[in-house]
Amino acid sequence: MPLKLPSATSVALGATVPACLAYGLTSDQWALGAAGAATGLCLLALQKPLRRFRGHPSSTSSTPNKVVAADPRASREKWERLAAELGDDETSQLVLGMLTQGRYTILLRPQIASSLSARHIEIAQSALDEAMSVVPQGPVMMRSRRFDELADDEQHRGQKLVHVDGFFLDRYPVTNAEYQQFVSDGGYEQMSLWDESIWPAVLGFVDKTNQPGPRFWSGGHYELGKQDHPVVGISWYEASAYARWAGKRLPSDPEWVKAGSWPVLTDAKVPVQRRYPWGEALDRRLANLWGSGPDATVPVHSHPEGASVGGVQQLIGNVWEWTSSQFGAFEPVGQKIETGSPLRSIRGGAFDTYFDSQSHCQFQSGEGPLARKHNIGFRCALGFVDVVTTGASDSGASSELSIESPEEQNV
Repeated sequence: MPLKLPSATSVALGATVPACLAYGLTSDQWALGAAGAATGLCLLALQKPLRRFRGHPSSTSSTPNKVVAADPRASREKWERLAAELGDDETSQLVLGMLTQGRYTILLRPQIASSLSARHIEIAQSALDEAMSVVPQGPVMMRSRRFDELADDEQHRGQKLVHVDGFFLDRYPVTNAEYQQFVSDGGYEQMSLWDESIWPAVLGFVDKTNQPGPRFWSGGHYELGKQDHPVVGISWYEASAYARWAGKRLPSDPEWVKAGSWPVLTDAKVPVQRRYPWGEALDRRLANLWGSGPDATVPVHSHPEGASVGGVQQLIGNVWEWTSSQFGAFEPVGQKIETGSPLRSIRGGAFDTYFDSQSHCQFQSGEGPLARKHNIGFRCALGFVDVVTTGASDSGASSELSIESPEEQNV
């Protein structure tokens, strides 16, 4: 069933929040849209400045108009059944469109959810529960890269206890199929998704055929047969733009480490943390690392037995993962690594990671934010406070629907 999108005129005059959804408003614009300033905001969202600079139509027009399920395990029949259930009214069609793109968290933003039916919210919540894991609030011990080299009486200088608010984390790294949705939606031309300082560089974020997209793609598409492999060849800025488009964000270093090491509070002041998501010993059979795989990426649902306590897959191996944090942020004063320019943190190791010391939850490496390497991907996060929830709490269980006001996380 084709999606019915409202015309630009109807959006400009209609001023409904669901109508604005179709044009990709950013989180900064949602609140204004809900307050009644939708007309100007929708016109702003319709602007795609890069088209006149690229000299070719939007990537949407050069891409087959096909629906690719955001979850690589989902089937076309799932969306057909959902389409039949929801009906063909404008709001339901928009909701279905957001779901097929994997943008379910946008539907759960308080400003948007207030305009949707309980069934719409229930479906979006189900999509979130399927795709993202609950990570409860609590402390996590962050350690320096050289912690294991410090003498026992010096180790206190190489670690810091950090509080992390409860959040959701993608169960899998973002796949090629999921990133294709962003490219096909003209994500590289929606400048509201990109940091203003990087606008000139966006023109250079192209694939092997000079089309907008990851470095190793061709013709604006991923390699055949790799739809469920993690997307690679994307910079930190591209990962951040995708996260905004999806209604999410990149996880911070403390969030990433907490999801993998799963701290447990004891009578001692220092929480007990796992070295690896599965336990204390490295087992290369549980991750795609050097010598244990095909020396290339594998599908994101490979190695399920290597999952964290919370059910997050492939935190170790397959691809390094961008985080929102600066490289070296948790190094002791006087031991910070000097770099020519600021680096962004990457975590988890990759299929070509050789050293055991680089493939555990605490290890941090860094790359320039413009790097587009063959072994770096990402996954997304979302704070409990940012969405309508069914009571995301420490236990992750509740039966009552609630709407919470969005706030900044203190991580």
